[in-house]
Amino acid sequence: DPVSKKRLEKLIAQAISINPLGITIDHFRFAGEWEVREQSLKNSHLECSHCRGKNRGVELAKIAKWLRSLVPLDIDLGYYAVPFASKKITIIGQEHKLLGEIFDYICPMIYHRMINKSVDYIHEFTQYLSDLTDKLIIPIIAVKDMPDTLPDQIGESILEQEYYQAVKVPSAGVYWFSWDGAVEKKKTDIISKIWKDD
Repeated sequence: DPVSKKRLEKLIAQAISINPLGITIDHFRFAGEWEVREQSLKNSHLECSHCRGKNRGVELAKIAKWLRSLVPLDIDLGYYAVPFASKKITIIGQEHKLLGEIFDYICPMIYHRMINKSVDYIHEFTQYLSDLTDKLIIPIIAVKDMPDTLPDQIGESILEQEYYQAVKVPSAGVYWFSWDGAVEKKKTDIISKIWKDD
């Protein structure tokens, strides 16, 4: 959609203007709700005049190449990845192998409890993306149970397990989602302790 592309171009220009070390693209995909315990995609983007008859993964890779051409090479470029294997997410176009040829790093949103997976899945999916793309993988792990309608049962033990799964080789680091959530649930001291003990 040319309107969406123009908006993205404007946002990228704004990001470049503050001279960042890196830019991570959020929601870089066709629409679809993946944050469900059934490990499926709901309300996915219906075929429209812009995507009709096209391979969504290839089209998204074309947009990624265009984005990379806009961003100076001294600024790393990454994207947030839906934490499912490529076969499962063809409908939203996140073909990680194709995108891995363009982006410098990938940040999979591995909120394992949200998608009804074991904590080991954090490392498993990090390894999967690394093997598939040979790029830097920085997993993102959950500070609290989501959505907010669920009672939060992520305590210190689970936070520690998440962290140690997330930093296992070949991980290039870890992000907590989100610091606001850690403050809200009074978990900043726990996270500080985990970092200090590591």
